[in-house]
Amino acid sequence: MSDPHQKRESEKYDNPIPSREYILGFVKKKKSLSKYDLFDLLKVEGKQKKPLTHRLKAMVRDEQLDYDKEGNFVIFDPKAGIKIGTVVANPKGFGFLKLDEGGRDLRLNSRQMQLVFHGDKVEARLISKRGDAKIIKVLESVKTVVARLHITEDGAYAVVDDKRIRNNINIPKINDNNKNEQIVIVEIIKSPTFKSLAEGRIIQILGDYMDEGVETEAALYRNGIPVDFSEEALAQTANIPAEVTEQDKKGRIDITDMKLVTIDGEDSKDFDDAVFAKSTANGWKLVVAIADVSHYVKEGSALDHDAVERGNSVYFPRRVVPMLPEALSNGLCSINPDVERLCMTCEMNIDQGGNLLDYKFYPAVMFSHARLTYTKVSQILEEDDQGLKTQYSSVLDNLNDLYGLYKVLKAARVKRGVMDFDRIESQILFNDNGKIDNIIARSRNDAHKLIEECMLMANQATAKFLGENKEDFLYRIHPKPTAEKVEVTRQFLTAVGLTLEGGDQPDSKHFAKVLEDAKGREDENIIKTVVLRTMKQAVYTPANEGHFGLAFDDYTHFTSPIRRYPDLLVHRAINRVLKKKKPSFMGKLVGKVLGDKNKKPSKKMIELGANLSVTERRADEASRDVEQWLKCEYMRDKVGETFNGVISGVAGFGIFIELTEVFVEGMISIRDLKDDYYNFDDIHHQLKGDRTGKVFRLGDTIKIQIASVNLDDRQMVFIPVPEEE
Repeated sequence: MSDPHQKRESEKYDNPIPSREYILGFVKKKKSLSKYDLFDLLKVEGKQKKPLTHRLKAMVRDEQLDYDKEGNFVIFDPKAGIKIGTVVANPKGFGFLKLDEGGRDLRLNSRQMQLVFHGDKVEARLISKRGDAKIIKVLESVKTVVARLHITEDGAYAVVDDKRIRNNINIPKINDNNKNEQIVIVEIIKSPTFKSLAEGRIIQILGDYMDEGVETEAALYRNGIPVDFSEEALAQTANIPAEVTEQDKKGRIDITDMKLVTIDGEDSKDFDDAVFAKSTANGWKLVVAIADVSHYVKEGSALDHDAVERGNSVYFPRRVVPMLPEALSNGLCSINPDVERLCMTCEMNIDQGGNLLDYKFYPAVMFSHARLTYTKVSQILEEDDQGLKTQYSSVLDNLNDLYGLYKVLKAARVKRGVMDFDRIESQILFNDNGKIDNIIARSRNDAHKLIEECMLMANQATAKFLGENKEDFLYRIHPKPTAEKVEVTRQFLTAVGLTLEGGDQPDSKHFAKVLEDAKGREDENIIKTVVLRTMKQAVYTPANEGHFGLAFDDYTHFTSPIRRYPDLLVHRAINRVLKKKKPSFMGKLVGKVLGDKNKKPSKKMIELGANLSVTERRADEASRDVEQWLKCEYMRDKVGETFNGVISGVAGFGIFIELTEVFVEGMISIRDLKDDYYNFDDIHHQLKGDRTGKVFRLGDTIKIQIASVNLDDRQMVFIPVPEEE
C-alpha cells in the first residue's frame, strides 16, 4: 500500500517523507516499532532518514506516538506512561524529575520548568528515548517560598530567594505594610503557565533587604528548619527543675571530686563534654563525661518530637537555632562550671601506644572544676603562661596529663594512617554595630586537637560497646571512595609524580602517605584538595561499614547529645544495655546483616539514620548559605579593587579563586579569559591556552580584580589582572 498523502507531502517538501497518517498506520498494525524498523517498512533511504527522525520526534511531542520501555515507538495512550515524581531544579534553568518509583531521573528542559517550582509534585510523560519529560499536571505545588518583593508602577512581583527557582511570582494585592525590596514569605495560590506568572500572596514579612539578620531568617525558612518549639515542648521544659535534684542522683556514681574540666570556644554556651586524664603505670586513664540529656528528654515526648524534627542545632555567624530549648541546652543539660550536673560517663584505659585497652560506661553526678577555653589551654600548655597556670593550678595536673595523652594519641593517629588535611576554615568578625569587620582564617591549636582526640576515643569505645551488646543504634560511617573516583585521583597524582598505592580500594593509610609525601611541595594544597574531593560524605546508619577517614572499624557519635539527635539515640542505647533492657526499636527487622546473623537493624532506625543525615546536610547548607551571603555583603564596596588569590577549583566553565588577604571565594568565567582559547584538562585540574600555552592550575597564585558581587546569587565575579611585563 502506498502513502495516501504522498501528493500533499510532495507539495510541502523537496524530498517528501512518509506522512504522519501513513506512519501511524504501520505502528498501529505492528504495535511496537524501532526507528530502524520504520526505515525498512517505509522504504526510507539516504537523505530522507534525518527528516523522518525529526518527524517521529515531533509526533511524540504532539502526542501521536510514545516510547515503550525499550525505546520503540508505540501509539500514544493518554492513560499509559504517566510518571509521578518531584521536581529538582538546577540554577541554570533546566531540571529533573525524581521518580517516586525510583530509577533514572527524567530531564525537564527550561521550557517545561516554566510550569513548575523546585519541589513540586507532578505527573509527567516520557517524550524521548534519552529521558526527556513533559509536565502533564501539577499534583502538589510548594506551599510557600522566601522572596524579595518588587513594587513597580505596573504592580508587584516577587523574586524567589532560591537560585534554583527562576520563576517570578505575581503579587496581585499588597498592603500599606509592604515596601519595595522587603524579604517576604509568599504563599503560592496559582501555578505558572506558559503565558502567565505564578500568583501568590504575602503571608509574612521577614524584614528589609539589608536588615541585620534577615539573611539568617531567610535561610532558615528556605531550608525548612524549625525555629519555634511547640507549646507542649515548652510546657514540658517549664516543668523540669532548674537544678539537679536529689531524686535525679539516685543510682548514680558520684564523681564530683574528679577534676573534670570543659574546654570550648570563647562564645560557646552549650557545654556537652568534660574531660579528665591521669597517667597510670601502663598508660592513661581517660574519663569523658557527657551531659545526660536522655534523663530529661524521654523517648516519644513532646521535647523528643521537636528534637528529632530538628535533628541537630544549626549554627550561624551571629545566631544558634538549638535542638533543645535554651533552658536545657544552655542551662540544666549544659556542663556549666561550679554546679552539679548529670552525665553519662565513658571511662577508658589507654596504653602507651595510644591503643584502647578497655572501657566502661556509667551514669554519674559530676562537677565541672573549670570552664576553660581553647585559647587559655593553648597558652598554658604550648606557651607556658605562668599567670594562667597559677589561676588554674587546681586543674593543672589534669591538663598536663591530657596533653601527654594527646601526644600519644596523635602519634597513634599517624601510625593508623589517618588523613591529615589540616583544612583552614573562615571566621567572620563583627563590630559593635553588627557589621562585618573582617573575614579571617580560623586558627586551630593543640587544645582543639586535644579535645578532638578525646572525643574520638570516646566515640570509638561507644561504638564497640554497643556493637558487642547487639544494640540498635546509629553508627557514624564514612564509606570508602568509589573505584571511579580513585582512578581519576590516581591519574592526577601520577601526573604530578606521586603514587597512590592500594589498588582499586586503597585504605586511608595509602591516602595519608600521599598527603605526607606532598608536604612542603608547592602544589601541596592542590593535592590536599584533590584527595579531599575523592572522599564520600559521612552518614548515619545502623549498618556498620567503618569510618574510612578516621581509619576506625567502629565509630559512632556519643559526645554531643545537646546538639545532635543521633548522640541522644546512642545514650538511650547505652542506658538500655546498663539496665539490661531490650532495644526499643525491635519492630519489623529488615536490612543487611551486621556481622552477626541474629543482629539486624530495625526499620525505624534505618529511617532515622536516613532522616538525620538529611537534617545534618540541611543545617550545613543553611549555614554555608548565610556565610556566603555575609561574605558577599562585605565585598560589595570592594568592586574594582585588586587582590591576590589562589586557584581553589578548575572547571570547564571557569576557575574558582580563594583570596589570600580576605577569606572569600569567587569565580573567573572562561568567557573573561580573553587572551586565548582555553581547554579544560580534568586530569591535571587546569585550563590551558591553545595559542600561548598559558596554564591556570589548581593551587596556582593569581592576581584578580573584583568585577561584580551578586547578593541574590551569593556570587562574586572576578577578572584576571594582566601580568606586568
